[in-house]
Amino acid sequence: MRIPFTFAQQVGAASLLSIGLLALCGNASEAACLPGRCSQNGLIFSEASANFRITNVTGRGTHNNPFLVYQDVWGLDISLAVNNLPNAPQHSVFNRPGFAISIVSRNLTGAFWRFYDHELQETAGYASGENDGLSFAQAIGPVRPYTSSHYQRADEITDVRDFINFHRGNGVNPGETVRFNYFITDTIPNQRFYIRQRPDYRTNATQAPVISPQRPKTQPTNPRPVKAPQPILKRPQPVAPAPVTPVPVAPAPVTPAPTVPPKPGVSHPKVLAPPAQPVTLPQAVPEPSTVIMGVLALLFSKSIDQRKSPN
Repeated sequence: MRIPFTFAQQVGAASLLSIGLLALCGNASEAACLPGRCSQNGLIFSEASANFRITNVTGRGTHNNPFLVYQDVWGLDISLAVNNLPNAPQHSVFNRPGFAISIVSRNLTGAFWRFYDHELQETAGYASGENDGLSFAQAIGPVRPYTSSHYQRADEITDVRDFINFHRGNGVNPGETVRFNYFITDTIPNQRFYIRQRPDYRTNATQAPVISPQRPKTQPTNPRPVKAPQPILKRPQPVAPAPVTPVPVAPAPVTPAPTVPPKPGVSHPKVLAPPAQPVTLPQAVPEPSTVIMGVLALLFSKSIDQRKSPN
């Protein structure tokens, strides 16, 4: 869901003047800053990514005296971490744990900022969900001041992520400073959350060159390029195998068994071959048909003789 805010809701000339007076009078409540982090009124603001630097934090986090986080930006994707909200119960807006905040960014990227994105994240690199309690004071209504000193519109997405896109207006030239104003509430306070910022960030376009204000005094020399070895194109020559000479093997000598001579005066019995057994040839057996025919012929001859003999 996108919620547009027109230029009529932007801060006017009087509000910009009050911003300058607030910045001048905020020296009495400046944060205790160390390299990379600043503590202010119970909260700790720290650099959670490269390409930017926190220069100062002022204010109390209230509607009339919001936190002012000053930062120098020379990259197109940065993350500001906010710590210790559960341990700072004095921070409450609209009867919810939270605070008012203004991000003041100085453009050191060397490129023109046509738009500027802000996104809340409980885990770095992951969008804030619908039910995690963290939002830009969601469901408060039109009292939320999504305003900027250089942009006329602010579109919000609240269903799949907590996201505000500031666009249109004058934009931000290199070297200029822009201010963004909004509320942050967390009904389920986390010890740490992130404000991801992407000025004029386009994933499919070539990014502007990054100009870091902390350049080293001596530029490193470029090492000489090392030439890659040329590939070997010659084929290896075939190697003939060495001839194998068979080793002669001498046959094993065969020793004949010694012959035992017969003792004198001892007669050796002669070994007689067994007698041959007579071979009986099988007798021929007449076939049954021949026997029957012979019997019939005998009977037939007897019957004829009986007939011829007289009674």
